[in-house]
Amino acid sequence: MAKAATKVPSWISKILLPEIKSIVKEEISSEVKVLDARISALDSKLEERTKSLDSKLEERFKALDSKIVALDSKLDEKTKSLDSKLEERTKTLENEISSLRNEMLSLRNEMNARFDSIEKRLPLIERLAQIESRLERLEKQAELGK
Repeated sequence: MAKAATKVPSWISKILLPEIKSIVKEEISSEVKVLDARISALDSKLEERTKSLDSKLEERFKALDSKIVALDSKLDEKTKSLDSKLEERTKTLENEISSLRNEMLSLRNEMNARFDSIEKRLPLIERLAQIESRLERLEKQAELGK
């Protein structure tokens, strides 16, 4: 019996295993073919969608590029406009500052001239005050002498 038990598995492996292997191969190969067909279909669909998305993205990138270029030119234009306005305003302010300096110099010169004039009159005013003081004394003496 022990001999029969060891011989049966070798008999099964020699006769049945190749048959089982060929059946399994046939079934698996038909399933693999079906899977290959499905994968190929999915591949082609994926390729179509990828191309479609690529073209859409390219269109959007082109649109964005044109918008960026337009915005850049507008920004350049506005910057140049602001630069010219700022330069013009700066020149105006520099002219006004120069005018104010000249006016201040003129006023300073006028004040110096007035101070010089007052300084020249000061001795006369002092002299006049002395004369008025003497005149008052003389008037008082004249009143006392009467």
